Amino acid sequence: MKPLPIAPNIPLTVALQDPEGRFDFETGMGQYQTITGELLTLPRPAVVALNTLDPQPGEEITICKHWSGKPGEKSEWTITLSPRAENARAEAEKLTQDPAEGMGTVESLIPTGKAVVAPPTPIRRPVRSRPPVEVQPRLFDRGTGTHGPAPLPQLAPAARLRPGQIPANIATREILGFIQSDPNTANWSDQARQDLASTILIASFKAGYIGLWERQS
Repeated sequence: MKPLPIAPNIPLTVALQDPEGRFDFETGMGQYQTITGELLTLPRPAVVALNTLDPQPGEEITICKHWSGKPGEKSEWTITLSPRAENARAEAEKLTQDPAEGMGTVESLIPTGKAVVAPPTPIRRPVRSRPPVEVQPRLFDRGTGTHGPAPLPQLAPAARLRPGQIPANIATREILGFIQSDPNTANWSDQARQDLASTILIASFKAGYIGLWERQS
């Protein structure tokens, strides 16, 4: 595949075949294939931003590498949906809205002076239960313990988490482990590392990747 270059301070709009991609713990880089067959390589900060956005396969995203141009100064990455992708999501949300919404209540459609007839009892069909679908958490790619954190332990039966959610205490330990082992944050201050960990935790909790704190029995 042909590598896709990313120039500083110039937004790049692409669509990925598989937004999960493949992360190499040796190099600290993530690799993704675009729908046009090109190879996109992103550093760990950009991978975190991409996982927080969580785009769909084939959905357009805009990537920008912000750099002041000063030697030795680190770059900052932002990844957002492209305007076309945002419009497509808005149209999809409109189609899923109830078409009967806004037509008024049943009482407002009945002529004045006639007795109100109770609506017929709806026929309730039994709902077939579906087996739960196991979802792999995507907060970070898991390591082996040698390169990156070890795989997450099995949740206790008492933990009330949705499928695919990571307990808050395990997610916190995993995020701090990545920040401590990342060469890109080796020279960061404690405050900067704390801000990065807080940002990732808040975004992951809002996205539903992190659940409640798991208490040890």
